[in-house]
Formats: sequence, C-alpha cells, structure tokens
Amino acid sequence: MAYAKKPTKNKKKSTEKNSTLKATPKVEEVAKPEAQSYLVPISFSREPVDKDIPVADLFYHKASNSYSLQCYAPQHEAAVEDIVEGDISIEDSGNIKMVSKAENPISWITNLKNSKEFSGNPFLAGEAQEIYEA
Repeated sequence: MAYAKKPTKNKKKSTEKNSTLKATPKVEEVAKPEAQSYLVPISFSREPVDKDIPVADLFYHKASNSYSLQCYAPQHEAAVEDIVEGDISIEDSGNIKMVSKAENPISWITNLKNSKEFSGNPFLAGEAQEIYEA
C-alpha cells in the first residue's frame, strides 16, 4: 500500500519585528588607564616657623623599574639620597612594618608619606602622584 503524500503549502514566516521589543545598547568596557610613573615631592620641614622648602622630586618609572631623584637644594642632596636608597618602615597600630624598595617598588613609593624616614625629621614626603604617559 502506497500512501500518497499531501502537498505541503509553504508558509511564509512573518518578517515583521515585534514593535514592543527594544534593542538594548551594547555597553563597551573602557579599560582604566594604568599609572606608568609616580612622582613624590620631598620638602625640608620648617613648618611651625616658616614654610616647608621644596628640596627634591623622586620619580619611579614603572616600565624600566627605575628611580630618579631630581634635587633642587644641593645642600640637602646627600641626606635625601641616603634616605631614598634604603627600605622604609611604617608604623601600623603599634607594629612596625618594613617595605622593601626592591621587592615591592609601587608600595614603597606610595607609602613614603607614611614612613618614619620621612616623618619630618628633617624631611617630609608628599603624596605620591600618578603619572599617565602614552
């Protein structure tokens, strides 16, 4: 017994879009720029009597992992260089924490302001400023 197939009708699907659906805009993630260098101003403490005297700027270059010190007062250059060459100590709730310049340079440069070495006897370190270079 052979059965005959019924002829099928081609139904056209509707090509109209549903007007109640709204297209959602694509959100592109913008990458946050990463700091390429850091700058820390260093000054000689004179505050109760006089204004603090800017002595030097310390730069850290992330790409080359190097430091450069630009001194403005030659009479303080040797003392600032001695302090900058070593590790720093930070007092945190009674405990003293050492931060190594060689092992963690970004933490070292950003914590100079809080260190005992730059606590105002006789030098002060300013807040580390991030530099975004191309």
